[in-house]
Amino acid sequence: LEVDEFLMGQTTLSKIHPFLVNGVMTPNFNVGVEEVLHLRVLCATIENENTFIVYRDGEETEHWDDAAIPFWVIGSDGVMYKKPRKRTILVLAGGQREEVLLQFDEPGKYVISQQGIEGMQFFDMRGHPHNQLLATITVDSHVRTQVPTVPISDMVLTPGYTHDESIQAEDITKTETIVFSMGANRNQAPFPQYYVNGKSFSPDRLDFFAHPGEAREYILINAQHNVHPFHIHVNRFQVKEMGSELSTTKYPVLTAVLDFDPDQWRDTVIVPPNGRTRIWVQYGNYTGKTVFHCHFLAHEDTGMMATLFIGTPDVKFHWRDHTHVLLGACAGILGSWMLLLVYRLTRREKIISYEPAEMNELKSKAMD
Repeated sequence: LEVDEFLMGQTTLSKIHPFLVNGVMTPNFNVGVEEVLHLRVLCATIENENTFIVYRDGEETEHWDDAAIPFWVIGSDGVMYKKPRKRTILVLAGGQREEVLLQFDEPGKYVISQQGIEGMQFFDMRGHPHNQLLATITVDSHVRTQVPTVPISDMVLTPGYTHDESIQAEDITKTETIVFSMGANRNQAPFPQYYVNGKSFSPDRLDFFAHPGEAREYILINAQHNVHPFHIHVNRFQVKEMGSELSTTKYPVLTAVLDFDPDQWRDTVIVPPNGRTRIWVQYGNYTGKTVFHCHFLAHEDTGMMATLFIGTPDVKFHWRDHTHVLLGACAGILGSWMLLLVYRLTRREKIISYEPAEMNELKSKAMD
């Protein structure tokens, strides 16, 4: 077995780049005309983005703005919307989830396509990952389930969050910057290392702090020409700004990456290449230690993770974290003791001692 057989579709090391769907190559889904096909989409790649675009079979080489079949998104990262949102393309990175509804008014064969990511990941290395058909959809005239009586666009859903729960600007108590970066110290490891604010992950260190009930703003910075999906545990957030220095003309799929809803709640968001994402996090009544990290496994496992403590941490002294201070203190105490010893010895030499007889003789001389 070669490395490519383990890394297919995951890194630029692979000669062939197939993405598996539900563990197989290009599965088929069956649905009847006017039936609603509900797909729960998870991007489970370890170091790649993916797109979700639906075409009629044979039209997948066309631009999605011209030929893609529209679909509706009803939820993201486990949070349902109040109303379905119409889309023609989704761009997902590791860990992101989308609830998708499709409805076809004509029988035939359709395809779900992955395309347009080339060059936006892996430092403008064109062809990685390759365009690919992810799955096929066979639509026939046989109706298997009840056809909805309400158009999908008019459906009203039970939202995961109400509008009143949205974070307001006056709720923000502090703004912090989180920088995702990478290095290539071959003396440390024979592969790239990834950092958060210049530090590799340590479970024994507390990097960020927050308090229950407060809202924080984080500016997520990505200085490299590759994507980092930011994921935070326990608490969700709202995306307030996204931007990239890359050209949407050169990378048309970037337009879809930068298309966000400020009222949408997520737990994973793309930090665009050479770009930034601004989020507002609402901390609940949970206390204790948790983490946030890049959701590409190859990045988080090589250091791109940081600890976050919610609440007031207990003061615990770990002597291994303060060895330089302890050694300095010991050296200072030893030096002070030696100086005191030398001082006392020199003082003793200067004190003149007299016997009683000598004192009487001196006294007599003084009286004369």
